Amino acid sequence: MSDVHGLKDIKAKPLIVQPMWDRLDVAVIVTDRNLAAPGPTIRYVNRAFTRLTGYRADEVIGRSPRFMQCPRTDKAVAAAIKQDLLDGEHARGTLVNRRKDGSEYLCTLVITPLIGPSGETEHFICVAGDLKEDCSPSAVQRLYDELEQAQTLVEDLERRQQEADETIAQLRKELFTANGRYRETLSQLEAVQERLSLRENALDSRTREFDRSDTELQASLEELRAMDEELRLSLEQVEEANAHLARSNEELTRLRAADADKLQLLGSASHDLRQPVMSMGLFLDVLRHRLGDGEQPILGGLLAAHLSIRTLLDGMLDTARLDAGALEPMIEPLSMRDMLEAIQGEFTIQAEMRGLRFRVMPCSAEVFSDAQLLERILRNLLANALKYTNSGSILLGSRRCRDGKGRSSLRIEVWDTGPGIDERSQTVIFEEFRQLDSRNRDQRRGVGLGLAIVARLARQLDHEVGLRSWPGRGSVFSVTVPLA
Repeated sequence: MSDVHGLKDIKAKPLIVQPMWDRLDVAVIVTDRNLAAPGPTIRYVNRAFTRLTGYRADEVIGRSPRFMQCPRTDKAVAAAIKQDLLDGEHARGTLVNRRKDGSEYLCTLVITPLIGPSGETEHFICVAGDLKEDCSPSAVQRLYDELEQAQTLVEDLERRQQEADETIAQLRKELFTANGRYRETLSQLEAVQERLSLRENALDSRTREFDRSDTELQASLEELRAMDEELRLSLEQVEEANAHLARSNEELTRLRAADADKLQLLGSASHDLRQPVMSMGLFLDVLRHRLGDGEQPILGGLLAAHLSIRTLLDGMLDTARLDAGALEPMIEPLSMRDMLEAIQGEFTIQAEMRGLRFRVMPCSAEVFSDAQLLERILRNLLANALKYTNSGSILLGSRRCRDGKGRSSLRIEVWDTGPGIDERSQTVIFEEFRQLDSRNRDQRRGVGLGLAIVARLARQLDHEVGLRSWPGRGSVFSVTVPLA
């Protein structure tokens, strides 16, 4: 095609394609096969692409399509698309992109590898379209149905996890008891063997003195038979203890296998669990721009519930992967500025919808931690503050200090003006399935896993978690991270 928008001066040579692609009503993008950073290079776009994005062909050819992605694009969806392409499969997904005029839109993508004569992928062809928002009652109901199914699956996984933990704890207790009995029996056996050795020596001595004391010899023989019987009984107890220990080991092995199957199911279902939650966030974002001021408080509650579900789900999945050894924390220097900016952009909208003031104090420090898990801790703390604060403000700040090991550290704090926590409850608030005992407690606020996830992630990262609270005035949750 000789008139590919007059792009002969572009560094990346435009791809020569059939003229029919320029007559299609859907946007078509052809890239090379390079998936490594900074990504594939655009080789061709049709006229429908210009109508969709506002970019001319000479403005995009030679660049990576990633420059059009919005910061609100779900990283997990982008990573899933990349993995499908690396596996040689076609990929589908929905991203939040930005047009040339700066407006954002939901972009649906279908990407297919183009196989060359050698049988290997030579290019990728992408068909893109603008996802039209569907806010009909049926779509909202379908979204709620999907969310309910996801919640049901999460609750079932939580119940199975709790049952497995209880069974393992009971078996460990029985195993500890059996080990104690086994050690006690071994001690008795050693004592009996020692006594038997002494008695045998005495028997030898008495045998040499047989002429002098035959009665004493007979008594020693009777005592020896009694000791043999005691030894037999002790050996039977040892065998019984060994059999019980073997059964306990078999049961523990079975439970570990069941736990591994559960973790495999959890990993397999993670994408299916995240998909309806992500869809819910996209539709709620569309509703935010369509509803009036009167519906904003209701929408704020929905946004907070969605944030709580997504944060809890991500934390549960990461915690399960850490417990199974499938996720190894990557400790490296991190810039707090980038992390705080990303968190501020997301939680500011949530707070405004609920009529709260949300502030983030800037911080330019660098810390040693895992970026994904540390951000998960902060999101859980903020989601908890947003959940229980009905009026006032929430503050995310940090200050330099020294941790319990004397290291120079940064204490990241979340301040809220919620109901506060009395001193007796502060010792159990980080336990699983524990909420404050209050007659006015909102049962819809969750099952009490958010702070438990924070505590478990912090232990994996060797970070300190703290709490200061004043009933009726508010609370301060904190996590202390070593400075880089």
